[in-house]
Amino acid sequence: MVVFVVALSVAITVGMIGYIASLFVRDHKIATRGRDIRALVEDVRHVATSDSGSVTVKYRLSWIEGGEARHVEGRETIPARRLPQVRKGSEVDIRYLDDDHLAFVFDA
Repeated sequence: MVVFVVALSVAITVGMIGYIASLFVRDHKIATRGRDIRALVEDVRHVATSDSGSVTVKYRLSWIEGGEARHVEGRETIPARRLPQVRKGSEVDIRYLDDDHLAFVFDA
């Protein structure tokens, strides 16, 4: 039983470290290979709030690229103080790599 508990603890720890590392790799790819785009917020919904002062939103964005409308949907966690900038009908700056890899860009 002790061996099982130790093995499970190691597996959970390795999994958490791997997940955190994948987030850093994702952010690095977006920062180095993504392109800056100004997108229209078509829809945004508040999904969750954390104790650390951030909110998770579900969004739908669109922009014109090459004469065609592009659309992307997803979830993102942003600082709560930035939530007023991400409202329906507003334009936001994003760093876009592909539909699964984008990040909101806010002025400092």
